[in-house]
Amino acid sequence: MTQHLLKGTALAVAMASCWPFATTAFAQQSCVRVLGYESDGEKQTMDPAALIGTDSVYHIRAVYDPLVDRSNTMQPVPVLAESWESNADATEWTFHLRKGVKFHDGSDFDAKDVVYSYHRLLDPAVSPGGFSTLAFLDADGITAVDDHTVRFKLRQPVVELPMLIATKYALMVPEGAKAEELRVKGNGTGPFMQETFVINGAQRVMRRNPAYWRADLPKADCLEITTSLEPTSRLSALLSGTVDLSLTVDPASLITLKDNPAVELVATSGATSLYLAVWTDTPPFDNMKVREAMKLVMDRKTILDTVLLGYGEIGADTPIPPSSPLGLGTSAKPSDVEKAKVLLAQAGYPDGIDFDLYTSDSYPGMMLLAQVYAQMAAAAGIRVNVITSPAEGYWDTIWLKKPAVISYTSARPPAEALTLSLSSKSEWNETHWKRGDFDALVVKAGQTADEKERNELYRDAQRIVADEGGMILPVFTSVVAGLRKGCTGYQPNVDVNRIDYAELSCAD
Repeated sequence: MTQHLLKGTALAVAMASCWPFATTAFAQQSCVRVLGYESDGEKQTMDPAALIGTDSVYHIRAVYDPLVDRSNTMQPVPVLAESWESNADATEWTFHLRKGVKFHDGSDFDAKDVVYSYHRLLDPAVSPGGFSTLAFLDADGITAVDDHTVRFKLRQPVVELPMLIATKYALMVPEGAKAEELRVKGNGTGPFMQETFVINGAQRVMRRNPAYWRADLPKADCLEITTSLEPTSRLSALLSGTVDLSLTVDPASLITLKDNPAVELVATSGATSLYLAVWTDTPPFDNMKVREAMKLVMDRKTILDTVLLGYGEIGADTPIPPSSPLGLGTSAKPSDVEKAKVLLAQAGYPDGIDFDLYTSDSYPGMMLLAQVYAQMAAAAGIRVNVITSPAEGYWDTIWLKKPAVISYTSARPPAEALTLSLSSKSEWNETHWKRGDFDALVVKAGQTADEKERNELYRDAQRIVADEGGMILPVFTSVVAGLRKGCTGYQPNVDVNRIDYAELSCAD
């Protein structure tokens, strides 16, 4: 593998002159050049409510601010809301807004904008993602008390509401803004203002907001954002200095970059879950013993070391990292190939099973995980045919449409992580796993005021997923970003959908 990586490095350097930034660097000399890894294609948007993939996040997070954000430890962080409080039973929450904030068009930010923004998110025609993640809100209960106070009245207690309303879609737009306008023209309160944006264009330019409410920020005059779906091209760009910030570094590039004085790697703890998602209502995955066998063939430590080169942590088939205080609290299942064979026989497959596993380069590590898993599974008679699909279009044409895929999910708090793709009602139920008792358990946890009791309920829900679900999750990958020498002020978030460019700056 090392020899292969070294060949890749030589190729990367040779390709540097072909990199798109090489022809535009002089045109945007004041810009910090940011490189992403995913493409939304024709679904690219400037409207945060309409987010589909991560590509649009690259520029949207420069233009907009949330009411509340989430830290790397999944705690709520005040942004456009300075403070909040709830009544005794957590059925009513009051948020106090920051004063003196303006949108990029010069209009004042106030409570009516917050109400309007959240109402948009609860309209499935406008925001399918917001509608799914914020189903606990009552649109009629979101009201402006005065210009700088917003009240959320709920049908049921929601004790973690400040954190849960900080979904990636919940960035504030002006009252009355229309979807068709926002798709191509962003108007936020964020550190940068849209200068150049064309749907599915080669690059976007975001210019410094001189009236930004955070004093002396942003530090950069300009951002020039583009994407590359090829890990080798991203490595090339970083090594040659034709980009300043690569938002995610592919695991296979880490050997080359980690001791390179021209590049600084900044990483989070294990954050993004990397896993197989199989349909639990489709043979052979509809048999729970088959799913258990598929989990038992994995040597998770080897996957961590080979797929992620140690940049991450072992997973336990649940979307909460074991290192989290909200995690399962028990070790992952150890590899046991012989037991896996017995389970397959008991399930009616004494000669093993065959299936197609779809993957792509959509997120670093996805392709290598499929290959490594196939090698491990073969010892138990699980014969995996790995099918590599183009990164562009993977989430439209493969994910949710094939019964076995490699997927990934950004870090989320338990109430959201256990709902987004696991709830019976979720349109993104990627494993077709529907359990009313599981759904009720997650809801009950979210209504439980006692923190210790609430966390134990979340752990009970995670045990059900780990033992019976179709999420075969061996590892959580660290989010690793690469900075060119001379660039400072950027730290990745455990959630790749949360990007803060305000402190980012680069010396010549």
